[in-house]
Amino acid sequence: MTPDTDADEGRRRVRRPASIKDVAAAARVSPTTVSHVLSGNRPVAQETADRVRAVVARLGFVPASTARNLQAGSTNVIGLLVPDITNQFFAELAKGVEDAAHDLGYGVILCNTEFDPEREDRYLELLRGRFIDGMVYASGSPPSRDRLASLLGRFPIALADEVVPGLLEQTILVTADHRAGGRLVGQHLRELGHRRALAVSGPGDLVSSAERIAGFREAFGDEGVTEVEGAFVERSGYDMVAAALDGGGPRRFTAVFAANDLMALGAVAALEDAGLSVPHDVSVAGFDDIMLAARVHPPLTTVHQPAYDIGRTAAAQLLQYVHRGEVPPASRHILPVRLKARASTAALR
Repeated sequence: MTPDTDADEGRRRVRRPASIKDVAAAARVSPTTVSHVLSGNRPVAQETADRVRAVVARLGFVPASTARNLQAGSTNVIGLLVPDITNQFFAELAKGVEDAAHDLGYGVILCNTEFDPEREDRYLELLRGRFIDGMVYASGSPPSRDRLASLLGRFPIALADEVVPGLLEQTILVTADHRAGGRLVGQHLRELGHRRALAVSGPGDLVSSAERIAGFREAFGDEGVTEVEGAFVERSGYDMVAAALDGGGPRRFTAVFAANDLMALGAVAALEDAGLSVPHDVSVAGFDDIMLAARVHPPLTTVHQPAYDIGRTAAAQLLQYVHRGEVPPASRHILPVRLKARASTAALR
């Protein structure tokens, strides 16, 4: 049996939707076996299951449950937009989102923007054209506020890790306490005797970065901080510190605070390439506590923010209302952070 039929001679071929019987015939199994593969309710041999899924993909088969969801105005799918899935922080955040969605029977469409505003805009436009039940948005570049606001009329949005000014009255926000984390680093370096620090921030339009640096200044002493703006990637941390060392005069800092761990790792590399020892000559601290932070040499002092919990909370808050067919009310959820003091910081000699 084939899903293609001719309406009558001389008319163009019209493709009707494939049925479960079409899939079963093409895969050489019973319709019941196809149902078991798609539902996962009963075990099916891996080879058979793979063959059925391949036929489903080839024929474009839409299960009846999905079709009913579409007619009812629901797809049981949410979108997730992150800036860098290779960064362990966002990988953990994505896992939290996926786990919360899975618990309620939802799937997740992942969009990875690579910190590129134009790429982010393309993904937002793509999601606009898709029928999804909601979106978790984790910005890594200055967000497209207008376009993001225009999507609110189509589906609810939960902001994860990053504030988008102008949307707080319309969205769920789940974030770590960025300012408190910055204060923890400032206090730690101050207690170690440091009085001059280089602060490497992320993109200037990101509230999270501004809050981390503001908290650091509050605790460390604003007059002792030289700030430079980078991007949340390792190369940026390297370049910012290398440029700060390139003046030829006396070094103006004994400590570096980078607004995320990747920039902090770049800072360590730049210092070592310049013949300086971390932490004996310069102490370095970061923010996020990605897995690599504890495994590099020296292990990196950083602020632990609960990436998995941020993602899971954002999705759970969103879906607890979407699952009931309700519009989520605006809410704010600020999760605590803690300092992980390791060997990359030491008392000023």
